[in-house]
Amino acid sequence: MTRSLVLGVAGQDGSILAEELVTSGREVLGLGRRETFPYPIDSPFFAYRQLDLSEPEELDRCLREFEPDEVFHVAAVHGSAGFPYEEVWGNALDVNTKSLHRVLEYARLHKPQLRVFYASSAKIFGPALQGRVDLSTPRHGSCLYSITKMASGQLASYYEKVHGIKTTVAILFNHESERRPSSFFVPKICKAVSAALANPQYRVSLHTLSFHCDWSSAKDFMRMAICAVEAGCGGEMIFASGVTWHGRDFVQQLFARHGLDYARHVEAPALVESPCFEVDMEATRRQLPIGPREDIFTLCDRLIAQSLP
Repeated sequence: MTRSLVLGVAGQDGSILAEELVTSGREVLGLGRRETFPYPIDSPFFAYRQLDLSEPEELDRCLREFEPDEVFHVAAVHGSAGFPYEEVWGNALDVNTKSLHRVLEYARLHKPQLRVFYASSAKIFGPALQGRVDLSTPRHGSCLYSITKMASGQLASYYEKVHGIKTTVAILFNHESERRPSSFFVPKICKAVSAALANPQYRVSLHTLSFHCDWSSAKDFMRMAICAVEAGCGGEMIFASGVTWHGRDFVQQLFARHGLDYARHVEAPALVESPCFEVDMEATRRQLPIGPREDIFTLCDRLIAQSLP
């Protein structure tokens, strides 16, 4: 039985990934900072261990004891737009980058055939995407979070070229689920639709709707991650839907799907428009037999239904 280690299992991506891995017939050990796992998995093939990734010796010990065949690194110190990473820089570097280095060193010293998946972020392309976005798009460290992700991608590339350790570095665009923290945009707007359905007088103020975004399902992305590791892809690939939405158009359509006029419920200043972009998924489609399946509106409809009184 394949042994899978999931770093960051208590978060949105990690918990969904662990469920998918167990379903696929793997033995899974999940590592998280929380004392208990918030999304219990009823299976003898899943175990949870509390472990702080900023303690490299503990991670080294876990790798030696569990001897995984594959490692999925989806742990991150990550916040919503405007998060002050300067205040948590040391921890972000430990979790987002140094822990990947420990995994790659374990592979170099003990298990060179180890398969590794690392969840990177579209933030490495900078804050103002424009035109076609693909793997040739220039990288730009616009915040400390993106800098840790860029460094991790370079680490993975170095260890593959020099030591033959295959790491799939997936550059993830926005992806949502029921487990996304409420501070993020999609949970906020779904909650606003639910509140407006319950109270016709409800109004909410948002910072802006003058942006463009590509949204997908977190579950779809985690299935793609498993597929990429199974295929032994290595290198970089992009995970996105390939469909770009303007924030205001998206909100207008989402409210309209529920018989609502968003203008009666949402206040958002018209700021300077961000440029439009489109993610090119052709290279990823050539490598993986599966891709995003659930569109963002279907996902949001489910979130709205779950939050109705």
